[in-house]
Amino acid sequence: MTDQRPLDGKVAIITGGGSGIGRATAKLFAKRGARVAITGRTEARLAGVVEEIAAVGGEALAVAMDVTSEDSIAAGIARTAEHFGRLDIVHSNAAQTGLMHEDAAIADMDLAFWNRTFATNLTGSMLCAKHAIPHLLKAGGGSIIFTGSGKGLGGDLDYPAYGTTKAGLLGLSRYVATQYGKQGIRANVIVVGLVMTEALDENMPAEAQALMREHNLVPDLGTPDDIAEVAAFLASDQSRYVTGASIVADGGFTAHSAVYADMRRFMAMQGEGQQ
Repeated sequence: MTDQRPLDGKVAIITGGGSGIGRATAKLFAKRGARVAITGRTEARLAGVVEEIAAVGGEALAVAMDVTSEDSIAAGIARTAEHFGRLDIVHSNAAQTGLMHEDAAIADMDLAFWNRTFATNLTGSMLCAKHAIPHLLKAGGGSIIFTGSGKGLGGDLDYPAYGTTKAGLLGLSRYVATQYGKQGIRANVIVVGLVMTEALDENMPAEAQALMREHNLVPDLGTPDDIAEVAAFLASDQSRYVTGASIVADGGFTAHSAVYADMRRFMAMQGEGQQ
């Protein structure tokens, strides 16, 4: 292992690997030396990412896997371990992001939508851990990484189903870390802030992006590559002393007073009045 390739010899599986954070993470893991299985509902949609990785000398496998089905998860993880001969890293990243307009007021919540969101985001993550742990133990330990969200840290006016599942991941990771830590398995959550994927950039009004940028403590909004860097650290032995943790990668969005942006504007106005 070198500093440039800290994942040499390791095998990773990434759910939701066809786009966004999953795609960026798969490419970075491969660049850092890992052999990577990328999962999604259909292998055809993953082919482009596999080709991108192969084009730069990496090794990747597309695996059809539905994270709402335990049988599909068990089969996908088993196929990965059989194909590569081991499993060291799990990045449970897949999430329910479609039909988010249905994720509104609790009093109006559709139970079927609520259950689908939990099946994908929380139960699916638990099942990925359940079926990966035996393979990680066989390899002598490993790292499980859950993609969380700032929506899981506090209440909001929208996305209660999504936010509640992401809050649940915080507890899930601590239980995995506690139950299997002495056997060499670490588990952590990346608490993700607003990440500008291409799709989000196209659909989120510039005014809304500007509002979010005001509340960030860094100049820019996040990108999938920013989150991939955190995932790669947690996947590597460089983070061997980090487990049961929630690593917040949100540009400082949740680190300050709720009236931060308003106070900045107020103080600017006060300064102008004194000049």
